[in-house]
Amino acid sequence: MTDKELEDFFLQDEDEEVEDVKLDINKMISNLPHSSNQKLCEMIVCDRYFGFEQKISAVCMEELAKRRAAGDAFNFEVYIEQISKEMPVLDLSSTPDIRTILNQAISRKLDNK
Repeated sequence: MTDKELEDFFLQDEDEEVEDVKLDINKMISNLPHSSNQKLCEMIVCDRYFGFEQKISAVCMEELAKRRAAGDAFNFEVYIEQISKEMPVLDLSSTPDIRTILNQAISRKLDNK
């Protein structure tokens, strides 16, 4: 997502109705076998970082464990630890600005390319 897209998202017209979006856990679980190892790890890190839904981490870890048992040598533990360390520290003692957090995450992603 570009900075312009983020800017447009946050500056939506106040009269414009915002669609209520919900995560369909069952659909996500059914699509896990098609996700890359890296994507599964990123979902685990995001779940832990934002504290969304503990079930997401568990099912992603189960999928990674199945892959390892089937002979996949991807070292997901190290990858999870590495990307966890790259996440900006959340200081929840004051009201966090989600725009700042998103911009930090995007800039880190762009810096790593």
